[in-house]
Amino acid sequence: MATSSKSTSLRKAQVSVSCYFCKGQDIEWKCVDCNIPMCNSCKDTVHQGLQSAQDHDVVSIQDISQSSPGFLDVASVVISSVFNSYTTTLPAVNTLLCSDDDLLYLVYNGQTSDKRQFVKGKLLKSSIKILQTLKRKICDIAIDKDGEIHFIEHHDNKIQILSPAGEVKTVVDSSPMTLLAIHVSNENEIIVGLREPGPPFPVHDFSVRQVIIFGSDYKRRATLELDKKGNKLFSYALCIRTDSKNVVYVIDNFGNTNSGRIVAVDRNGRLKFTYDGHNDLGTFQPAGITITPSDNIVVAEWTYDALHVINSKGDLLGLQFIFKDLGIDPYSLCFDTEGYLLIGSGKGGSESHGKIHVVKMIDSLT
Repeated sequence: MATSSKSTSLRKAQVSVSCYFCKGQDIEWKCVDCNIPMCNSCKDTVHQGLQSAQDHDVVSIQDISQSSPGFLDVASVVISSVFNSYTTTLPAVNTLLCSDDDLLYLVYNGQTSDKRQFVKGKLLKSSIKILQTLKRKICDIAIDKDGEIHFIEHHDNKIQILSPAGEVKTVVDSSPMTLLAIHVSNENEIIVGLREPGPPFPVHDFSVRQVIIFGSDYKRRATLELDKKGNKLFSYALCIRTDSKNVVYVIDNFGNTNSGRIVAVDRNGRLKFTYDGHNDLGTFQPAGITITPSDNIVVAEWTYDALHVINSKGDLLGLQFIFKDLGIDPYSLCFDTEGYLLIGSGKGGSESHGKIHVVKMIDSLT
């Protein structure tokens, strides 16, 4: 896998893409009336020199990220700069993880079944070094503290482990329940989403939709299924992540419309919040999710190619349409050990190639 010919050395040549006017410096301000971000220099020169802008409301990006939910229509900057972009051989990067030793784990699990693949690699200055591959119908993966790769396959009921030598063994059989998503928490607990056998939709009263927490010994510790009123917490657990307080965040998919929401629940099954997207937008279609060091939640949204950042209370802090701004169509997300956000992208078409973008988020959002 090689980078685009236009890529620069990783973390060396910072390419700012945010200022509307100069295109060359990090943003510090946003004009609410013009709806444009700008650097400090252009704020005082170019924008201030516009006759129509004399009475415009210009606010600090730092103030935007700390503003109340009612003012969030101006919080439209999440990424301050792009450091590098890598082109992969996968049609799309549907799952992206980074381990403590900065190894990358990529999965394409889309419609092109003959290209479904798992890739383990490492980012170099100008390419991705491939360390391991596996061609199977993998649905989701997770990495534990020992670096073991846990994975589940489409329409299957087994949690499996892939060794560095390529050997595969089963550690949990969830029969007759079908596995949907897998995650390993900071406590090395294995968390999976499951559903009953048969068609996934529509969801009926008798449907069983669960998130189960296993210990590192693969013994069940908790089952999350119903709220205090007896209502289902989940329809289809598409992706699972946890924060430093072991709160579980689930991308919950609603079916044929591909719409969904974020469900936040503690390990005792208490619902903390649900997030259904920005009120001014239409269908919310979350695809990827990751957690910042300060326990904010970053969501990749498919319909509008946007990033949403919400806090641990479910309040929206930032929203950026990054395809429009940066040419990035986000799907999967993770952070590396240096705090850079990695974005896996790609639509999965026959002629497309998934990419990995290394970007810097606004500091107040991380």
